Amino acid sequence: MIPTVTRRNFLSGISVTALAAIYPPQFISILEKQSQPPLPLIKPKKLNPGDTVGLIMPATAVEDPEKITIAREIAESMGFKVVVGKNAAKQYGYLAGSDQERAEDINEMFRRDDVQGVFPVQGGWGSMRVLPYVDFDMIRKNPKVFIGFSDITTLLLAFYKFSGLVTLHGPIVSYSFNDYVRDYYLRSMTSTTPIGVLKQPPLPSGEKVNRDNRIITVHGGKVSGELIGGNLSLLVTTLGTPFEIDLKGKIVFIEDVREEPYRIDRMLTHLYLSGTLNDAAGFVLGKFRDCDPKEPGYLASLTLNEIFKTRFAPLGKPCISGLSFGHIRDHITLPIGVNATLDADAKTLSIDESAVV
Repeated sequence: MIPTVTRRNFLSGISVTALAAIYPPQFISILEKQSQPPLPLIKPKKLNPGDTVGLIMPATAVEDPEKITIAREIAESMGFKVVVGKNAAKQYGYLAGSDQERAEDINEMFRRDDVQGVFPVQGGWGSMRVLPYVDFDMIRKNPKVFIGFSDITTLLLAFYKFSGLVTLHGPIVSYSFNDYVRDYYLRSMTSTTPIGVLKQPPLPSGEKVNRDNRIITVHGGKVSGELIGGNLSLLVTTLGTPFEIDLKGKIVFIEDVREEPYRIDRMLTHLYLSGTLNDAAGFVLGKFRDCDPKEPGYLASLTLNEIFKTRFAPLGKPCISGLSFGHIRDHITLPIGVNATLDADAKTLSIDESAVV
């Protein structure tokens, strides 16, 4: 009988010398640390006007280099100075340079004393490929504001797990910022005052009832705990890897984009059957943009609300859907690793501590 290879017995069955022939040194260190207790969390220093932020491209290449220029101008409009990663404009297939080059820019920006924040210009695909080359120990020694979402979920959660860094799930710097988005974005990284209860976007002029940004209670209850989460596709993809996140006692937020309901159902069922959701404290579901059925068939699709009800309600944990975050214009910034309170009956999420010091 062939023995089952698990994460626990993987290292015991293969010598470090053999691993060194396959993986870079940083990844061997990750494999060795994956079963250790969680690191004490550290918060980055808050950003101030005049601080320098580094722009990086950890995933997909830009189709037009002008997008990097636009990102620079947006950051400067917020009062920051800007440096751009030396590999940011490179291209390797759909990626912004090789895996090593993209990781090199991440490591360099965290290493530099003259850089106080690290901002990805865009997500896309490919952030997972850089993980073996990231120096997590160095990042822990140089905590900085790091913000992004979508494919950047990979890095947000990896920094949280292997560097103990509180990160920010929020708009990338090339985003289209209105006053609502900019307020949450800047308060999250520049203020040591907790944000408190998150508000949905203001009603359009003349409207008295919220039509498009309604919050739905999937399962009632109230709970406090550490906030964590991100893009559903990336959360599922980390299962069975060293980068899988322990959700025990956590309030988990989830969003996705351009996935048909059957795919959302399949990914949530994967998480459900894996047991990783069982010990979570509660769930906050964001906006799942362009996740309507695309291929009409002879059977009607389940709605997202029906899928949410069947996957989350049986867990008996507080759960709401419809909070304003995800691949949408009015995107709230959510800190990863701070304490929050979810009141599903009142349909509110409160951020109870700051993400920066």
